[in-house]
Amino acid sequence: MNKSEYEEFYLKYRQIAKAYAYGVLKDWHLSDDISQEVLYKMYTIRNELDLENEKMLYALIRRAAVNKALDYKKKSSTKHEFSCEEDKAAVLDRRVHTNAEAQILRQEENKFMNMILERFRVEQPINYEILIQTKFMDISVDTVAEEFGLTKSGVNNRIYKAKRWLKEEYERIYG
Repeated sequence: MNKSEYEEFYLKYRQIAKAYAYGVLKDWHLSDDISQEVLYKMYTIRNELDLENEKMLYALIRRAAVNKALDYKKKSSTKHEFSCEEDKAAVLDRRVHTNAEAQILRQEENKFMNMILERFRVEQPINYEILIQTKFMDISVDTVAEEFGLTKSGVNNRIYKAKRWLKEEYERIYG
């Protein structure tokens, strides 16, 4: 892939990566950063990519953008940057007024929810992708069905089973 081919590739897929990252993060600036990281990664493996297979490229960029956004979201829950003293003061003030026990319980619950989601992601990757796309990224069931080669009812069935699995796991831990 030469420079002009990469520029064409970049312009074609940047908005796609940005849209998927936005679906997870709900922040256009972070989504833009993630889309650039994803496309840089594609540039580094450009010789291994089949540029003729647009469906494969689209799926690869979609998955990379979603995973990068989820990774960022997971990391950002423990690290925060403050751009001004007012933001910092507001957060510190909230910490003083919160019940420490409630905060610890909330952190523990979040940790277990992340563990459940990670297990779900590993054990049922297709159902995980379908659930993320339909419920968190607001992609229509028809579009997801077409992407995965399923019927609309097949996608809805997988969503139902995914929700049931998550609920059962949550109840097993907290029930």
